[in-house]
Amino acid sequence: MYKTYFKQAIEMLKQNKFISIISITGTALAIMMVMVIIVSDTIRRIDIAPEINRSKTYYAGRYSKVNSENHKWQSSIDFRMYKDYFSDLKTPEITSVIKDNESYMIKKDGVNERFLESVRMTDANFWKIMSFSFVDGKPFSQEEFDSGINNAIISESLAKKVFGNNKAVGKDIEIDFNSYKVTGVVKNVSQSFTYAYAEAYIPITAIKGYEKHRCLILILLNNQKDYGLLQKEFEKADRKYNAADPDWNMTFYIPRSHSLMNLTSDPYEEPDPGTARRKMIFIFTILLLIPAVNLSSFSMSRIKNRTEEIGVRKAFGARKVIIMIQVLYENFITALTGGLIGLGLSYVIVVWLKNWLLDIDAESAIPVEALVSIPVLTGLFIACFVLNLLSAGIPAYLASRSEIVDSINKKTL
Repeated sequence: MYKTYFKQAIEMLKQNKFISIISITGTALAIMMVMVIIVSDTIRRIDIAPEINRSKTYYAGRYSKVNSENHKWQSSIDFRMYKDYFSDLKTPEITSVIKDNESYMIKKDGVNERFLESVRMTDANFWKIMSFSFVDGKPFSQEEFDSGINNAIISESLAKKVFGNNKAVGKDIEIDFNSYKVTGVVKNVSQSFTYAYAEAYIPITAIKGYEKHRCLILILLNNQKDYGLLQKEFEKADRKYNAADPDWNMTFYIPRSHSLMNLTSDPYEEPDPGTARRKMIFIFTILLLIPAVNLSSFSMSRIKNRTEEIGVRKAFGARKVIIMIQVLYENFITALTGGLIGLGLSYVIVVWLKNWLLDIDAESAIPVEALVSIPVLTGLFIACFVLNLLSAGIPAYLASRSEIVDSINKKTL
C-alpha cells in the first residue's frame, strides 16, 4: 500500500512541476532554519571524541561564602581547594581538574620566532575522561604530574609549526619562555570542543604557584543516577570547610551537567532548563507554523485536482482515515525531499557562520560526526513530520470528510 502511495507521490511531483518546486523550496527553507538551531545545539551536546563522555560529565568550579557581617564573596575554586576537598571524591569514576585556555608565546624550533597559541593546563586524569587520538607518544602519567615534570602534549598543527616535518616527540618546546619536553602529539581538536580544545597541554603542577591557580573540576560519573550522591559529597565539603573556618559560611556550587553548562555563560547564574525548553518550542513553532500556512494552500490545490479520484476510492469502500493517511503520506514525501535539501543548506550555514553560531575561529573545522548524527537526523524527521502535519493536516481532513457525490462531481472541498 505505502509503496503505491510513494509512486503516486512521485508522479504528482512530476505532473505539476511549478507547484512541486515551490513546495519543495518552501519546505527546504523552513527546515533549514530549524536545522541550523538543531545542528548547532547538537554539536555542543552529543558524545563525540575527544569529549566522548559529555553525557556523564559534570562540572564544578565556583563557590560563595558569607561572613557574620553578611559580606558575600564569590570566586573560582583553586587547585589547593580541589586537592583538599574534591580530589578524593567517592562517587565519581574519575575526577579531573583543568584550567581555561590561555594564549602563551611559543618559540619556533631553530629560529628566534615566537607566536601565540592556545595552551591548556591539565592533570593526568584529563586523558582518561577525554578520548584523544595520539599520532605519536602518550600523555603524561600521574607520577609525572605529581612530580611537576615539564612535559607537554601538542597538536599536529603546532608540531608542524614548531618542528616542521621533523619528529616532535622527545624534543623540547618553549612555552611562555619555559622549556617543556614533548611526550605526545595528538590529532587537531576543533574549537567547538570547549573543554578539550587546545594546541598544547601541560601539567598544572609544572607552573609556578600552581596551587593558587583557578580551575574547573571535571567529574565523570558511572551512572547519572549517582548525581544525588555527588551532591551529598559537595555538601560534606561545605561542612568540612566551615568547620575549619568558622568566620565564613562556605557553599560550593553543585556540579552542572554538560547541557546545563551550555545554557548560560554566567557561572553564578542558575540555569533554567524549563524556560530554555519553552523558548525553543516557541521558536520552532513560529519557524514551522508560518511556512506551513503558506504551504497549506499548495496542498489544498493538489487535493482539489484529485477530488474525483478520492470520491471513487470512497465509493469502493475506502475509509476516511485511509484517505487522510494517503494524503499525509504523499505530502510527507515532498516534505522529506525539501527537508533533506534544507538539512544540506543548514550545514552550509553552520559552517559558514560557525564563528557566530559556535564561537569558533574560521580555521577550525567541525567534525563530520557532529554534523551527521542520530540527534540531527531524528530532528530532521520530526521537523518534516510536524511541518507536513501543519501544512497538509487540514486539507487531508477536508478531503476525507467530503461526500462521495461531491467528490466525484469535483465540487469544492
